[in-house]
Amino acid sequence: MTDPESSFDREIDQYRKAAEELAEQERELRAKLDECRDGGDLLVDYQRYDSHLRQVQARQRNLAVGRSQYIADRDRLAAWGSTEDWVVAGSIVTVRYLDGHRDTFVLTERHTDSEYETVSYSSPMGQAVRKRRVGDKVSLPAGAPLVIDSIVPGFRRPASSRAEGHPEADSTAPPRIRRTVPTAAMSDEALARQRCRDKAYRDDLYRRRYDPSVRPINDYVDKLRSERRVFIPYVAPTYGGVDAQLLTLMQDPGPKTDPANADGSGMICLENVDLSAARQKFFLDEAGIRISEIVSWNAYPWPKPHPQTDRSDREAAEALRGFLMLTPNLEVVILNGTVAKRIWRVLKEIDPSCVAGISSYPTFHTSERAVNPTQKSDEYIAKVHNDLSNNYAAAARHLRST
Repeated sequence: MTDPESSFDREIDQYRKAAEELAEQERELRAKLDECRDGGDLLVDYQRYDSHLRQVQARQRNLAVGRSQYIADRDRLAAWGSTEDWVVAGSIVTVRYLDGHRDTFVLTERHTDSEYETVSYSSPMGQAVRKRRVGDKVSLPAGAPLVIDSIVPGFRRPASSRAEGHPEADSTAPPRIRRTVPTAAMSDEALARQRCRDKAYRDDLYRRRYDPSVRPINDYVDKLRSERRVFIPYVAPTYGGVDAQLLTLMQDPGPKTDPANADGSGMICLENVDLSAARQKFFLDEAGIRISEIVSWNAYPWPKPHPQTDRSDREAAEALRGFLMLTPNLEVVILNGTVAKRIWRVLKEIDPSCVAGISSYPTFHTSERAVNPTQKSDEYIAKVHNDLSNNYAAAARHLRST
């Protein structure tokens, strides 16, 4: 017999299954793309697999958005108390028609389910049954009345874990255990977890620098390199690339983006062996932002000059405009540090239409130098970390609401 206070969430489990299936499809398609590249002359097959991969990636993004929205709805509802005897997101509902016929379905924004048919919240049936109880009679816009015959709860949360107070004051996601932000004091531990320490991992990233999702961007990097005759790092294929919805705009290339340096990857990459990357990875993870949803770029794609001038800032802004032309799905930008904020402002002055529709969240750079304890007070360091956390979280909420 099930413990009435035991916690479960069938909907989250279904999202997990769907995500695993899509991940497997993605792996298979990437393997086929690699085979096409090795073959050299299978262009038609390559285009077909590339198209399928983009479709899978779009479904992955939609699935992530749906999961986040479900969690937000679930937690607001749970704040009121038990949701086991009325229809909410994730409920398994059986309705009975006047002729005795019954239909069973899950109320969900997912399109598939491993056991039941699905009905979306916005459909006529979804609108008719939401917030109803067993025995309630409801009517569809066209059709005979029907009765809620049974409700199986999609989730159960122990009373002790339910939020207290009014649901509007509840957070939009379950509380997360606060971890320690990586700093120079714990650099050895933080950098030990960065995957670019492994040469095989770095080599694989570099080999895949022209993967379809980042090829237009890295072709652009090649163009800028040729024009300026200076090192500019590629964008790692682990990012969402041209399909990204969120841009993290940084300052200029760090030492570990240069393959000439020890453990250098040649890439803008969250796994680079430096604390700026490790700290940014921390704040993205804390906000629940997946790397496949984002892309990163530097306000100065090349090493920034000293001093920076109006002319150099304009050149950097023009390069950023070229980058934005390749990433049409961007909805949000996180501006990390004063240089990123300034170049974004210059671009806004040069070409307002280029940044129109992209919401910006200005914050600090993730560099450990911004929180050097020998130069900054504990209060200032806490302020920096809170600002980064709040802006990354706000950007994530904006992303989920669109």
